[in-house]
Amino acid sequence: MENDTIAAISTPIGGGGIGIIKISGTKAIPIASSVFRRSSKTDKFKNTTPIIGTLFSAPVRGTLFSAPSRGRKTQATISDLRKESHKLYHGHVFDPESGKALDEVLVSVMLAPHSYTREDVVEINVHSGLILLRTVLDLIIRQGARLAMPGEFTKRAFISGRLDLTQAEAVIDIINAKTKKALEFVNAQAEGDLRNCVEAILNLLNGFMVKIEAAIDFPEEVEALNLDAEARIIENNIIGRLNELILGYNEGHILREGIRIAIVGRPNVGKSSLMNRLLKTDRAIVTSVPGTTRDIIEEDFIISGMPAVIADTAGLHDTIDPVETIGIIKTREQIKNSDIILFMADAVSLFVEADLKIYESIKEKQIVIVINKIDLLPENREIILQHDLKALPCVIISALHNIGIDSLKEKIKDIFINKIDYDSMSIVPNLRQKIAVEKSLEKIVSVLKGLKSGLPYEMVSIDLGEAISSLNEVIGKNIKADILDQIFSQFCIGK
Repeated sequence: MENDTIAAISTPIGGGGIGIIKISGTKAIPIASSVFRRSSKTDKFKNTTPIIGTLFSAPVRGTLFSAPSRGRKTQATISDLRKESHKLYHGHVFDPESGKALDEVLVSVMLAPHSYTREDVVEINVHSGLILLRTVLDLIIRQGARLAMPGEFTKRAFISGRLDLTQAEAVIDIINAKTKKALEFVNAQAEGDLRNCVEAILNLLNGFMVKIEAAIDFPEEVEALNLDAEARIIENNIIGRLNELILGYNEGHILREGIRIAIVGRPNVGKSSLMNRLLKTDRAIVTSVPGTTRDIIEEDFIISGMPAVIADTAGLHDTIDPVETIGIIKTREQIKNSDIILFMADAVSLFVEADLKIYESIKEKQIVIVINKIDLLPENREIILQHDLKALPCVIISALHNIGIDSLKEKIKDIFINKIDYDSMSIVPNLRQKIAVEKSLEKIVSVLKGLKSGLPYEMVSIDLGEAISSLNEVIGKNIKADILDQIFSQFCIGK
């Protein structure tokens, strides 16, 4: 199937100015030629004014397009489109069976290997509309292409060697980036920062493997290994760097999906009111009845330019109500998976026994104490925190009257910034990569122990080989086909 010519709509479905249908494969140009009527060579452009507000406005690769006249059209031949790579042609898409034109278009041609997939690629730029895009795509498929699978264009770029797997996976993160800072990080991955870091470690490991295998095969002809020196290299240049990559997963996770915030507290302390205030919309139902929220309500939002996912949770308390019990179980799962806990308390009845019981269950997490309903207290009433709570960051608010909300946002922002090393671009952005790095680290630690305890080189080489294999998985070398299919299935069809 990898030799098939594939096609797909590469722009979002819906009304718009431009829609692009991409074709890739050995038959891309013959198929495009069969449905494209190019403007006649006698149809001269009469001025050098770029098209603005007509069909297409952006010139490509320095080619300047002028407003075309309405002359006759000639069907493009295969040789026409093969003359020059990275060139645009003006004309019409037509149905070969009826001979009727479907739309005025620009066709871009990128000849192998100078394309995204390193195959011949043709992109047909049509007016964007659901019916038109699907009609043209159906026409191309009837001419011999097949519909691309999700992520198949990027998968072909990986198979052809244009991208390594870290760069290919960065493509979907670029598409899904929620903030400018997240885009900077994933662009660093697309440029190969993670690959370069992993390859540097692999070079050290492969060099050590060569020495080990030489010592095994030619013990009398090879100088004895300096085990102390090799151990220092492993400890300082390999184990430390792998640990940094694993720790960096948390940074990549936050930038990729947003920092996860859970609003936690006993019933009726104002959790839903706070969520609505942060989202600036009435997302959660607010009543004076305790226990109104019985399920997790989760929303994406941007806080000070940073991505976040905030969850309103069911109030934590002792109950025999089966529905409330389910909600409380979900709340505890949400707490486990959250980066920040907004621990809410009522300023009127501050930190009663039920509050302290909740604190004991969340004290290992990153906590911000949020004391709500400050508007109900006398002006001279002082808020005094108890015991361990004094050391935690605390914000006093009134969710009802929008008091202290900006201070709370700044506190969340400060925590967010402290969780990200903005000077490090070689982070591990996804769980698959993190697991592979962890497996490699586990085997490297075994190698180090083996060297220090004097294990035979044959035993050491087994662990070393598995460490190398796991790291190769990160960049896509010798990776199983089913894992590749799983990775690229997460992409949209047109990418």
